[in-house]
Amino acid sequence: MKKLRAITTNDNVEAMRFFQKRGMRFMTRFAGGVDACRAFRPGIHRVGQHGIICCDVLELEMDL
Repeated sequence: MKKLRAITTNDNVEAMRFFQKRGMRFMTRFAGGVDACRAFRPGIHRVGQHGIICCDVLELEMDL
């Protein structure tokens, strides 16, 4: 079965709402995923949308 996957960060409330309204479900949380990426891209923001600390990567998925 084919699947559609999306990845966002824990601070991106608008993206989470967008994906969920279209039937996607949270599948995986990579705790500290953004923190690990900062080793390679130190410019990644620490505090994101709505004052939420940006630290985790979230994966959403739906069957096609």
